[in-house]
Amino acid sequence: MRGKVFVRVLLIVSLFLATVGSSTLAAAPRVALIMKTLTNPFFLEMERGAREAAEEFGVQLEVVAAERETSIDQQIALIEDMVTRNVDAIIIAPIDSKAVAPALAQAKQAGIPVINLDNRIDAEAARSVGLEVDIFISADNEIGGRLAGAYLATLLGGRGKVAMLEGIPGVDNAEGRKRGFFAAMELFPDIEIVASQTAHWQTEEALNVFTNILQAHPDLDGLFAANDMMALGAIQAIEAAGKRGEIYVTSYDNLEAAQDAILRGEMHATIEQNPALMGYHGVRFAVDLINGKPVPEEFMVPLEVVDRLKLEEKR
Repeated sequence: MRGKVFVRVLLIVSLFLATVGSSTLAAAPRVALIMKTLTNPFFLEMERGAREAAEEFGVQLEVVAAERETSIDQQIALIEDMVTRNVDAIIIAPIDSKAVAPALAQAKQAGIPVINLDNRIDAEAARSVGLEVDIFISADNEIGGRLAGAYLATLLGGRGKVAMLEGIPGVDNAEGRKRGFFAAMELFPDIEIVASQTAHWQTEEALNVFTNILQAHPDLDGLFAANDMMALGAIQAIEAAGKRGEIYVTSYDNLEAAQDAILRGEMHATIEQNPALMGYHGVRFAVDLINGKPVPEEFMVPLEVVDRLKLEEKR
């Protein structure tokens, strides 16, 4: 008799523990991180930081991304899918500052907080659809452009001809870096910007675009590429034109491949904007929003100029 009672008690306790375990699992917030692409190491770093925070704060994190940094329709479909699945929060690094606004407005109408990373959603586009982003997390791209421009001007001794490879036109982070670079160049009247063209963040396109720029301006002295992926294409064009060591190159993102190029003397500086910290704080603030805690309207991660001296110090 006692044995039967003992078995019943064990069954009751087991059922209780299973119920508690299931409730705990279900209670973990479900957060979607929607990025531009996973082919760019910058976004892999962003994912790494987000996963670190997810583990720390007990979040079920789902990471999705478009195939390319220009695949806006695909990214919109990913947003709509997450709304249908009723996730607890959406963290997004938008491909297009304007095009994502309607889909994100639907998320907000469904009661899903929206955390905007890296590239600021266009304010007018947001207003037109009634979208209120909960928090914007990024680095100040205009300041980063100024830093890269000032460093390039210093390398040139304040004189010479320079070009810029831009990101996607109209996109907030691309425009911010461009404004910053042009503002820095205004401080140096003996530096002339002879070309500024987009390569849409892409390495291969940058190779082609910068090859044409070099043919049009064979006396070019310097280049600012708005991301490292484009800079890597540009240095291929420089090598192919037989101009290695003749053109100073500054860039943006501090990818490992860019660090290697700097150590080889093919590039000269890049801007570190800490994407891992963006991802980490994206998840952290998502948890705060889910729990009804107040968050700031903006949160900026620090910027840093990374050159050969700094890399050699770290290694």
